[in-house]
Amino acid sequence: MSALGKVSFGDLFTLANGVLGFVAIAYVVAGSYLYATGLLLISMIMDGLDGYSARRFGSKHTRGQVLDSISDSISFAFAPALLIYAELRDPLVASPTGSLENFAILICAAAFMAAGLFRLARFSVGGYQLRYFTGIPAPAAALFILLVCMLFGATDGSESSDLYFAIDEVPAVIILCAVASSMLMVSQIPYPKVKGWMAKASAMGIAAAIMPYIVGLAIVDDQQLYTAFSRTATGIALALTICYVIGGPLYERRKRAES
Repeated sequence: MSALGKVSFGDLFTLANGVLGFVAIAYVVAGSYLYATGLLLISMIMDGLDGYSARRFGSKHTRGQVLDSISDSISFAFAPALLIYAELRDPLVASPTGSLENFAILICAAAFMAAGLFRLARFSVGGYQLRYFTGIPAPAAALFILLVCMLFGATDGSESSDLYFAIDEVPAVIILCAVASSMLMVSQIPYPKVKGWMAKASAMGIAAAIMPYIVGLAIVDDQQLYTAFSRTATGIALALTICYVIGGPLYERRKRAES
């Protein structure tokens, strides 16, 4: 059987995840930060669908976990790290090491990428067999950073400046969140797997984050309404994500105490 003949239905979503991550990287390089963020949000949907499809329709091979980790490393480790650096760096200094500020941002972004790769590697070599996550999952950390960047990152890019709705550029907030996310990914802190009501809450969060790209574009001509709507939707998504970031370990601890 050819390699293409062994591709399962779930693999298509896994590959779509990786491809969307790569295209998002291309948009980051072009300075289109909002478009890049939107693509990464869609890649998270693909990441959720590949697991569902594998359970629902089965797989033709045993390489699904490896393929999933590779795609996740593109979309949830490398792409968000590049977005952090691209949004925060001083555009007047070309070299990443040309100024202390750029170098510090580079280190922060690289640390996030390295932590994401470590987290995905740990999951792929046996972590998926546990009933809980060890450390915050890379997709959750990436979602957290993307939402923070939307609200406190770049206020303009190569797209129309009217599309940007950040409250203000606050690099310190993004750096602090990136460092915290990196530490949580490599930690031993148990996080609950996203199932049942938690999966529904996660879907609501991602849906809210995508709203500025769907409903928002229909009202972009009314700048005040568009900005208020987009900030509110993104704020709701961020609040739900923070609930998992902070409350996840507490929920898992309570479950252990009750069992």
